[in-house]
Amino acid sequence: MGDAKKLEYTNLDDEMLADLSKTDKSAVSELVLRYVFIIEYKAKAYGNTPDEVADLSQEGLVGLIKAVQTFDKSKGIKFSTYANTCITNRMLSSISKMNKISFNEALSDDLEAISESASETNSFENPESIILEQEKYKEIIKRISCSLTDLEWNVFNLYLEEKSYRQIANELSLSEKAVDNAMQRVRKKLKSVINN
Repeated sequence: MGDAKKLEYTNLDDEMLADLSKTDKSAVSELVLRYVFIIEYKAKAYGNTPDEVADLSQEGLVGLIKAVQTFDKSKGIKFSTYANTCITNRMLSSISKMNKISFNEALSDDLEAISESASETNSFENPESIILEQEKYKEIIKRISCSLTDLEWNVFNLYLEEKSYRQIANELSLSEKAVDNAMQRVRKKLKSVINN
């Protein structure tokens, strides 16, 4: 049954998956699997050290999940375009906050070129390494899906909707401290999954 559902997801386009993802973790996993190469490519392009690449990969994943939650197909934009923008913006915002580099027009042009190149094709590596990477990321997606509890997933989704801890606490009938604790666990789990 699970394999049939997985096969069904692989046949759906990104826009359909984005719609399903609002309530279905498996659809989110399929989208993450499709975009993880772009996230890693961008993280490697923007990061200067392995730690920065890992942090930017995490930020890119958050950007993708935010794109999934906020995508509106009625605006006539392809999901791939929207997701790439969200991923890039999240990474650039993170870099800006770390005060690692100053952004100028030339850098923005370079980053846009990288984004367009990555979104046009996922085949920037040879076929063997792509297959190995796909296996690696299938395992990552499985670990992310298994590592977050339902509470952590719900808190994380509301956080990505830019709700304050107080708003999340009210919506889920929790204390703000419980929300903060859940988000700390989410951050640790995402970092652990991405770094391993």
